[in-house]
Amino acid sequence: MQLEAAHAVEITKLVEYVDRKEDPLIQVVRTHQHNTDSAVLQTARCLKTEVQRETRKMKDSIVEKTKERWHGKRMHGQLPHSLDEKLVDNEQSYHWLKSGEIKRETESTIVAAQDQAISTNYFKNKILKEEIESKYQLCKQHEETIDHLTSRCPILAKNEYLMRHDKVSTHVLHSICKALGIEITDKWYTHRQRSYSK
Repeated sequence: MQLEAAHAVEITKLVEYVDRKEDPLIQVVRTHQHNTDSAVLQTARCLKTEVQRETRKMKDSIVEKTKERWHGKRMHGQLPHSLDEKLVDNEQSYHWLKSGEIKRETESTIVAAQDQAISTNYFKNKILKEEIESKYQLCKQHEETIDHLTSRCPILAKNEYLMRHDKVSTHVLHSICKALGIEITDKWYTHRQRSYSK
């Protein structure tokens, strides 16, 4: 089976090479192949379609197995479980990852945070089995998880979340003003809100 697959791949690659190459000698071969009823070309075209179909099946299978292993991990399954909720747009949730516009280090940190795999007290206590209190030190009410730190802590909600919200709002406002040609500062973080109505 593997030998047949290797044969199919090589014939397919050879025909693609002959079809793409602009070398004068290769053009003679290509002309000869097209002028004769070549079984090699017909076989290659059939094999190319089959190889592409089988390759797609193998890739899909690998993706499914990877997802199953990911879902099965105690901590690393956090993100896929939260994305299973009905209110989450999976396409938009992964757009930043597919666009390739961020550095690998940044991507790995974000994915680790989404998977709750950052070294928090909860992670150290539950996963690493360290003798440490798993509650967050500020509120002392809830487990110190990434979700709690970024969006659920009642103590942080009073100031930190509000400041983060204001910074995001400033950035959005700066982008809108820039798009509309309204006079603004060069840096979004130095932009000061004012009335823009006329």
